[in-house]
Amino acid sequence: MSTEEQKSRPKPCCVCLDERKLRDECLLYKGLESGKCADVIKQYTDCMIGYGFKPNEIPKA
Repeated sequence: MSTEEQKSRPKPCCVCLDERKLRDECLLYKGLESGKCADVIKQYTDCMIGYGFKPNEIPKA
């Protein structure tokens, strides 16, 4: 990746804000072990991948 591409690329903290909020709320109130957050985690992951980021994998419950 060139320096110019890095400058024009948004920071991970600035993208997928709505998806991240939903993911965090789900995990906070329902917990990863419940398995009820898989859809919102996938939405967040897909959004981050769309911006060219590779999010950390969340361990399976």
